[in-house]
Amino acid sequence: MKKHDIDKIYHQRWWIIGVALIGTWVGTLGNSMIPVALPTILGFYRTPLNSGVWIVSVYVLMVAVLMPLFGWIGDRYGYRRIYLAGLSGFAFFSWAAVFAPSFNWLLLFRVCQGICNATTLPSVMGVISQIFPENQRGRAMGAWAAVNGAAHGLGPVISGLLVQAFNWQALFWFNGFVTLVGIVLIWYLVPPDNNRHTHSFDWLGAVTFTVAVLSLMLNITQGRRLGWGSGSSMAMWALFLVLLTGFVFAEKRVHQPFVALRLFVNRGYSAVVAASAAQFFCLMGFQIMLPLYLIDLRGASETAAGLVVSVLASTLALCSPWAGRVADRKGYRFTMICGMAAVAAVTAGMVFWTKQTPMILMVLMLTIIGLGMGFTQSPAAAGITLLVPKKELGVALGIFNMMRFIGATLGATISGVVLNLSATGAAIPITAFRNGFLLLTVIAAVAAVISGVRRAA
Repeated sequence: MKKHDIDKIYHQRWWIIGVALIGTWVGTLGNSMIPVALPTILGFYRTPLNSGVWIVSVYVLMVAVLMPLFGWIGDRYGYRRIYLAGLSGFAFFSWAAVFAPSFNWLLLFRVCQGICNATTLPSVMGVISQIFPENQRGRAMGAWAAVNGAAHGLGPVISGLLVQAFNWQALFWFNGFVTLVGIVLIWYLVPPDNNRHTHSFDWLGAVTFTVAVLSLMLNITQGRRLGWGSGSSMAMWALFLVLLTGFVFAEKRVHQPFVALRLFVNRGYSAVVAASAAQFFCLMGFQIMLPLYLIDLRGASETAAGLVVSVLASTLALCSPWAGRVADRKGYRFTMICGMAAVAAVTAGMVFWTKQTPMILMVLMLTIIGLGMGFTQSPAAAGITLLVPKKELGVALGIFNMMRFIGATLGATISGVVLNLSATGAAIPITAFRNGFLLLTVIAAVAAVISGVRRAA
């Protein structure tokens, strides 16, 4: 690439990332808009709730499991190429969902949407690593985190307006149209990359790794419903362990492995991945426990509980760009340590909440927790781009984002188990919430400690 072209890309870098983040916006909306419309969709297809929730969970499942695969493909054939292909498929299946003749067809289109959206995170972060210098990646990742957080927060609002004014199909019309606009802008503004490697594809490594993670995620999400000691759950655990063993065995013997095992020996990389997974564990733990604490224990309305809970996510989204700037100046380790230490300290105070804890104090504490998580999320993503060789970055980012999803799923599942263990009938006592907050305190404290681990020299 000529120097003139490099200079042009540098001067346009914020326009480029702004356009690239359209995929993050529509992909996150594809998840956050559906729960509000779910009752209407279930009524339309006359489908029970236990089957209907799959249109939410199967989307997340596909995104989480396939990100490493698309990261590998992006490393070799270009992030822009797989991004445009993924967005094109996402728009197509969004519009296909509008005409789904049955619930099973809608579920299939949601699976396809999830597969296509799995290209987004590795591609966006790969583009950021290519067009931003190392001392500006924190700010760029902060912009990504802000857009992601805004889509999480605004998705239910947009969904409610569209369903009320039109119907549930309007969600898919809307997201498909915005995706189409993104495709056109990305085609014109995001520069092509030169990732064209002729390495053979490690099919055995890719299949064993992907199916192993799929079985793990299915077990985490469905194990509680099936019973952790049931034959189905035990079979999925056995499948996961066998495939994981086969994956490690295969990767040691392949010249061009799907995942270079030395990636996990990189202590700095492993520490950032673990800390980020722990942050998402805590985030989902709060989102499970706080509404129950406010509604069931304190008798707050759903509207009031929603407003209080939204403080955490809103603060996280708003402070992420600022956290990115701090990470560029002070380093991602320093920022992550401070962020998760703040989360641990404030969550420890929540262990002493009662039924009469002042609402203003709760809002203040959740604001600080959101600030701490914001100081972890975007710096962690920026740190990954600094810790891994460029040729392995796509897979590394895919695994990083996959582990965040696994951490979030574990956080939601385990928090529910902790509350249920102490429940007496339908009532959940204050001690159950204190135990849950204590668990999140420990997880956050561990994340703060491991955030300071450095890559081995």
